[in-house]
Amino acid sequence: MTTKKQSFPERLIPLHAKIVIQAPKPLGVTARVFVREKARGLSQYNEEISCKAEGVDAKGKKIAVNTVGRWLFGVPGFQGHTRIVSEKSTLTIYYPEQAPKIVHDLLIKLKRAIEKVDN
Repeated sequence: MTTKKQSFPERLIPLHAKIVIQAPKPLGVTARVFVREKARGLSQYNEEISCKAEGVDAKGKKIAVNTVGRWLFGVPGFQGHTRIVSEKSTLTIYYPEQAPKIVHDLLIKLKRAIEKVDN
């Protein structure tokens, strides 16, 4: 049985919604990488979607924006739909309020996953 992929818009702005996460330590400029790596371990990150947006790698090869995680956090040549602000060990992730429900669910699970880490 084939399930229909949820359709996501190429670009959705503004980034008015936010979620605040307490990281296990101050992250500074590494916050975006830390957050994306934690998100990759969550099932919603890899949920396939339909989206016309695409990125481009260093060799000019197109990169499909075909998962919730790629749409939210971006790929080379496609910025994604988050702005991550790191202040000491507090992370604030701004994202589109009108994002599909699965995006909100992913970010709530991400908050739980990060705040659960013992370091």
